[in-house]
Amino acid sequence: MAEPSLPGATSAESPTDEAEQLVSLAAELCRLGDAVNAAVLLIEALTQKSLPAPKAAEQVHAAVGAVLELVQARLDQVRRVVSGVEDPATILSPTNKTGEPQPGDDPDVRLRPWTAERRTAYRAQQKVATDRNEEREKPTPARGS
Repeated sequence: MAEPSLPGATSAESPTDEAEQLVSLAAELCRLGDAVNAAVLLIEALTQKSLPAPKAAEQVHAAVGAVLELVQARLDQVRRVVSGVEDPATILSPTNKTGEPQPGDDPDVRLRPWTAERRTAYRAQQKVATDRNEEREKPTPARGS
């Protein structure tokens, strides 16, 4: 998974390179579907008793649980990105990286990583919200004291 570039961080990529690396939502969902299919195949192999060794059969339940937990965590992260709460750069990977749409491309939703200005604005917004919540949680002085 690609790390988002932070303001002031040094990188071999210029901001122009970053803008060209978009996240393909279709590719991300396809990859998540592949993971779910892997869990299904493991369960089918277990029910048909076609696993290569008894030890493998013992490990299927844990393996399927782990795959599905990872899928759920990734779906939660994708939901945060799509709703604008998280930078799309956090889910950028070799399997979902794409560029600008070209004529003749299949339709896709392409998510553009945040600019340094957008990341800074989001952090400032989060700080204001945190400060506001901390102020609300402070105990109020008792009346008449």
